[in-house]
Amino acid sequence: MTDIFKFWSRVRRGEKVHPADKKVFARINSERHGFRLECLPSNYLGALRSAPVVLLYLSPGFSAEDLRDARSEEGKSYYKRVWAGNEPLPGKGGAGYQWLKSRTGNFGDYALVRHKVATLNIGAYHSVDVRDYSSLLALPSSRASLTWAQDVLFPEAEAGNRIVVCMRSAGYWGLETGKTYGKSLFAPHVTRSGHLIKNTKNQKLIKTIQKAILA
Repeated sequence: MTDIFKFWSRVRRGEKVHPADKKVFARINSERHGFRLECLPSNYLGALRSAPVVLLYLSPGFSAEDLRDARSEEGKSYYKRVWAGNEPLPGKGGAGYQWLKSRTGNFGDYALVRHKVATLNIGAYHSVDVRDYSSLLALPSSRASLTWAQDVLFPEAEAGNRIVVCMRSAGYWGLETGKTYGKSLFAPHVTRSGHLIKNTKNQKLIKTIQKAILA
């Protein structure tokens, strides 16, 4: 069984490509995949080991803050903690803060949400937009994320031990949009930018998430 945290523990502090992905990237033209390999990778953010709510996305976006983190000693140390799976979502000024605050705004005060919600991506490498899905899925790090989700995270959600919500690319996660699996694995209708579409079913889901965050 894949252990995603053991997988990412193999990355040295400040390393920009997972060792398992290096051979794949060596074979793929950078103009084809479009990933910003000068940034630090991240399959996940937040305390993924224990967060009661996990949001699924496709891959991390790109901002100037990502370059700053890759160059700074503080950023390198932060990402090393992120890979361990216990670090909360970034606070104010951190890379991805505004984006995450926007996507979780319905769930409550971000000061609390950041400690109770984690995100998991299929891909680990930053980009403005994914240019080539085949390159993304060819990466061992992407397959590690998908396998861990299927083997560990999804069964936990189906049993009601966590809430897992697919916010992007349900088909790539092996889910069908509009469906609920077991007790707490949700693939709701969402916008392309990763917001829940306003409907009655999603309003009920939001209340369920708010309850889990406050518990």
